[in-house]
Amino acid sequence: MKPLLSRIGAATLASAMSVSLLAACSSGDDGDGVTLRYFWWGSDARHAYTQEILERFEELHPDINVEPEFTSWDDYWNKLSTSAAAQDLPDVMQVVDPLMYPYIENGQLLDLNTVADAAHLERYSESTLSLSTVDDGVYAVPGGVSGFSVAIAPEAFAEAGVEIPDESTWDWDDYIETAAAISAANPDMAGSDIPMFSQVATVWLRQHGENWWSPDGSDLAFTPETLAGYWDWVIRLRDSGGTPSVETMVEAHGAGSSAAQSLLALHKVAMNPALATNQLGELEETSGGAAQLMIYPGESDAQVTGSFVKPGLFYAASAATEHPEEAAMLLDFLNSAEAIELQKFDRGVPVDPAVVETVSGDLTETELAVADYNARVTALGPEPLPIPNANAGGAMDELYDRINIDVLFDRLTPEEAAQQFYDGLKAEL
Repeated sequence: MKPLLSRIGAATLASAMSVSLLAACSSGDDGDGVTLRYFWWGSDARHAYTQEILERFEELHPDINVEPEFTSWDDYWNKLSTSAAAQDLPDVMQVVDPLMYPYIENGQLLDLNTVADAAHLERYSESTLSLSTVDDGVYAVPGGVSGFSVAIAPEAFAEAGVEIPDESTWDWDDYIETAAAISAANPDMAGSDIPMFSQVATVWLRQHGENWWSPDGSDLAFTPETLAGYWDWVIRLRDSGGTPSVETMVEAHGAGSSAAQSLLALHKVAMNPALATNQLGELEETSGGAAQLMIYPGESDAQVTGSFVKPGLFYAASAATEHPEEAAMLLDFLNSAEAIELQKFDRGVPVDPAVVETVSGDLTETELAVADYNARVTALGPEPLPIPNANAGGAMDELYDRINIDVLFDRLTPEEAAQQFYDGLKAEL
């Protein structure tokens, strides 16, 4: 493989969307076969095994050369949008919802129905493709199924003399009381992170019979009153004495979203309320101890199940690639048993049962724990997540992040924040 390509500086997604991407990518035939560029984000461990996967792919397909491009999550989307603005999207890339929808809306991702045989779309169930299917086009395949959970450090509970709650019965008040009890018993450790991302709010809304989006993504499906209730809970958690300071949380938030950088991995908190389940291995490796995944509080008396599992990330191809068949072949190989043997569940539990069966004998306790958590959530019968709005979905994270920080610093009340968030998201539809 060729060395890591240098990338152009950051630009906003909005500026990228203003440029039509009808021209072809820069990849092509260099005289020695087809060249594909593949761009992804992740940890150092992901970078290492992904390059091993690409080397195996090249061994199977000597006429295809893959040029790797990778970065951290925090830089990824700026770099991707810069590439889009320069009409230079990579042939194959990782994407997530909701950030992939503007690219789909603007015709920048390849409809994989056009290369269905090479992509082997028959391997995927309708439900696993639901979030990447728009107007009958399939624009990405899931890299694995994962979810979010409350991750705890059992050793920290034991040291504090605090009993681990029963996940089948605990509620949101129990969460606050547990965090406060750990902090009170151990002055060197806070009970819990303050949730900085929207995933916990997603669970809260769903438990109250609402969602961010209507089923087709055309409108909002939550009320400011319900979201205000969530932010009121966040303030009560903050004020319980069971969390680090807001300043500490904002600093940690700015350091990135990897499990290795989390306060739980650094033994500064006992609970993380929004760990992506596919990050469990990275968390345990960094912390040097075991962690436990727990279903969110409040499920026992919720209107509907709030917890969910879904594709954690997707693989997509550029609509402008000069080699759609070869790009589809790479997409397919990234979900093959050979690839999963190297990456295990880092990108989620494989969606192809045959692949899971193939690698099951080599799974670690951590990987089995992730699979078990997914099974426990699935047993609750959660409703599918709706597709985010193509316009507002891409703006949601930045808007939520800004308003959430204003709430934590008391610059906005929960009611003011919820109304401002609702109005801001509505304006983006």
